[in-house]
Amino acid sequence: MPSGPGYETLRSLADRLDIAIAVVRNPVETPGEVTVEYVNPAWEHLSGYGRAQVQAAFDLGESRPATFGVLADLVVAGRSEACEMSFSRADGREFWAGVEVLAPEAATGECVLILKDISGQRTEQAQRELDREKLAVTLSSIGEGVITTDVKGAIDYVNREGERLIGQRLEDVAGQPLREIFHLLDAESKAESPLPLERVFRSGQAVGPLADRHLVTADGIERKINFLLSPILDAQDRLTGCVLVFSDITNQVRLERELQKNQRMESIALLSGGIAHDFNNILTGILGNISLARNRCEPQDQLFTILKAAEKAALRARDLTHQLMTFSKGGVPVKNRTCLHELIRESSGFVLSGSNCRCQLSVPEDLWAVEVDEGQIAQVLNNLLINATQAMKKGGRIEIQAENAELGAEPSIPLEPGFYVRVSVSDNGPGIPPEHLARIFDPYFTTKKTGSGLGLATSYSIVKNHDGHIMVDSEPGVGTTFILYLPGLPSASVQAREPEQKLYHGKGRILLMDDEQMIRQIAGDMLTHLGYEVAFAADGDEAIRLYEEAEARENSYDVLIADLTVPGGLGAVEAAERLRSSYPDIKCIVTSGYTNNPVLLNPAQYGFQATIQKPYTIQQLSWVIRSVIAPESAPAGGN
Repeated sequence: MPSGPGYETLRSLADRLDIAIAVVRNPVETPGEVTVEYVNPAWEHLSGYGRAQVQAAFDLGESRPATFGVLADLVVAGRSEACEMSFSRADGREFWAGVEVLAPEAATGECVLILKDISGQRTEQAQRELDREKLAVTLSSIGEGVITTDVKGAIDYVNREGERLIGQRLEDVAGQPLREIFHLLDAESKAESPLPLERVFRSGQAVGPLADRHLVTADGIERKINFLLSPILDAQDRLTGCVLVFSDITNQVRLERELQKNQRMESIALLSGGIAHDFNNILTGILGNISLARNRCEPQDQLFTILKAAEKAALRARDLTHQLMTFSKGGVPVKNRTCLHELIRESSGFVLSGSNCRCQLSVPEDLWAVEVDEGQIAQVLNNLLINATQAMKKGGRIEIQAENAELGAEPSIPLEPGFYVRVSVSDNGPGIPPEHLARIFDPYFTTKKTGSGLGLATSYSIVKNHDGHIMVDSEPGVGTTFILYLPGLPSASVQAREPEQKLYHGKGRILLMDDEQMIRQIAGDMLTHLGYEVAFAADGDEAIRLYEEAEARENSYDVLIADLTVPGGLGAVEAAERLRSSYPDIKCIVTSGYTNNPVLLNPAQYGFQATIQKPYTIQQLSWVIRSVIAPESAPAGGN
């Protein structure tokens, strides 16, 4: 560095600065030869090189270290320039430096080199880039769609799930206005529902989450979505854009509706079960008296015809209570292994006989067996076929298809993975309006003037009680398809059907226990008509006393018929258990208006020889008593 008072002052100042400074010269007469005139202490501290070491590095010519080669080129070029480069300290450690070259004086060829350690800045920048990369990987992996925009609402990022939900890739939508790509419809009215971007930009506040919108994808598919719009702010809280987070909740909403439907049906089921039980007791008196009176008439009598019509009406009323019991928790199916071939053929033949609808069956011979209550599943098929024929008043085509199905984890079908028999009943009628589809299985919901609204609700309950599932698919103007799944048994033997029941007379003493006076009277009349001697008890305690008194007189009862439940008193199970401890050979028949109790499904497990369901006819009563008193003479089958 030239000497003189001015230069000494500048040198003294440079020695005290924290900025690394070097003065070098590139003589005009010898271009390329860089002479180091001065380095300040800050340069030595930052780089680890003193003046002599710096000079030595420049003197290596083409063999200079890379950094000094760049510096030499900048000096020789003779222009002001700033850049960033990786610099090697004398001890071999690397650091990043910001380099400024101040233009040399033309006369002397001198220029000033300034170094500034920017390693910290470079580390922060590298960390920001790493964070951005991690964020991009995270957003690409999450199960929600994410779209970000700039302050004008133009798309600058879409993650993988977002691409799937909108049906377009990032490269196709980048730079386009979000409102033109993200099309929303109101879930109820189906009217266009603009995305509230402006509200977010204007208020700087998040909007949502909102779940009453449908997203229309690029290929026209509607998805029920939940979404949230939030502003993007920088470190100074300045608005830089907006982020949209959204997810497909179509299946979630469907399952929530299914749960709500189940809860509604369970609430009504409690009421229905209680009503059906009480009504069954009343029907026992009505049906029993009618069947008893009809058996005392000659077939050619006019009274016989009247009673037969009355009995038919009572049986229809019994069927209605059975529907209520099936719909309620009391409708536990009594299952047997069977195949659906005959049930499908019989139901289609029975319902469609005389109608103007054509039926096409597709039931493979290798259809898996199922374990079902045949009467209940026949009721389901009948309900579906009746609905189809009523929907096509002018005639049409009904297709019934059955097939084996192995289900995996299906979000839209709330069933455990496994083997199922799938049965579909399709018609080409007018279809079901969309606003009715969500309520189609609700109890007492009907659009028919004479409908009860129990048919499909009962069908739903039956299939559910069989660990299956039923659903509907309908398109207005095209038709409706009901699909039901029942657990399948890929290999199982099929039991034979029970025979027809007849009236069986007999002899013996019977003790009848029931808390209803009407039931005791009519059942007593029927038993007397059949040839039995009858005694009555209103509850279990009275039945035990009468039974013990008869045993003491050595005038035993041949059979005890006991009601399962006695409000405030001893029921059949407790009474029979006490008697069995003293009289192990006692023969007991349990009866009830309910079917949900395990005693009725497995009477032998609780010490009962048989069960009979209220209301019952005299024929049914005669058969069940004969099967207990003289099982060798009773036909095979059951009540």
